[in-house]
Amino acid sequence: SRTTITADWGGVHVSSDWNYSLNSDNASSGLSLYEAYASTDLMGFGTLTMGQQDLSYGSGSLIGSNGGVVSARNTTQGVNLNMSLAGLDITAGMLDLNNNTTYMNASGSFAGADINVLMMNKEDGSKAHAYDLSYGMGDFSVGASMNSDFDGDEMTSYSVTYSGIDNLGISVAQTEMKSDNGGVFNSAYSAANLGFAYGGGPVLGSGDKNTSMGISYNLGDISIGYTRHTIANDNAADDVEANQMTLGYQLNGNAGLSVSRWDSGDGNENTWLTVTITP
Repeated sequence: SRTTITADWGGVHVSSDWNYSLNSDNASSGLSLYEAYASTDLMGFGTLTMGQQDLSYGSGSLIGSNGGVVSARNTTQGVNLNMSLAGLDITAGMLDLNNNTTYMNASGSFAGADINVLMMNKEDGSKAHAYDLSYGMGDFSVGASMNSDFDGDEMTSYSVTYSGIDNLGISVAQTEMKSDNGGVFNSAYSAANLGFAYGGGPVLGSGDKNTSMGISYNLGDISIGYTRHTIANDNAADDVEANQMTLGYQLNGNAGLSVSRWDSGDGNENTWLTVTITP
């Protein structure tokens, strides 16, 4: 279980996680720093922020926090400057000061299309990039995400979502991983590839292609979701089937309860109960 306490004083933000683990062998607990940063306005030009932050850009494949229930959430230490310029939201900064990893992210909306571009560079000359595009057409929305990590591994995703039926959403997506060296797409600054056990999706290996179909239904205070993943590889004899199921209930205006279950297709199952309370 995890409890987060947050405090703000002007431009200073501090939050801490209290984690408690209990299993058949032992119990453990501890306090860990989640975020600690200070922000200041630069005479209306932009906002300068320094410290430990939970950052996410675009699809979150290269720089991203975990939207699931991982006990040790992904954070980065560094400094960044955020500004608005010609209809774009631009952030430039440095992560992991020991390795001098710099980045620039630009996002904006143009004629109904949402665009996000992230470029990253390390001191050793290696580069990574991510391009995300989404577009809404009535009851349909389409999206594409193209990503390359520092080792040259590539991950490409395409998705289509339909919301033309009241309270019902239907989505179809395909994600493919390519690598020249047999590696796995990964980034030290993202929690996107942690897998089902941490509330994420399937971890894809070289040549894997994941086709997912999902459905969600909202009954006001109650929400239900189900996603089925089929993971195929030309070098594998059989496909792997995996499932995600969620059930949420809004208790009142500031409290919610959700149950999530992941079946990774290899005999491992994970179930999480989450209670969210906001002041």
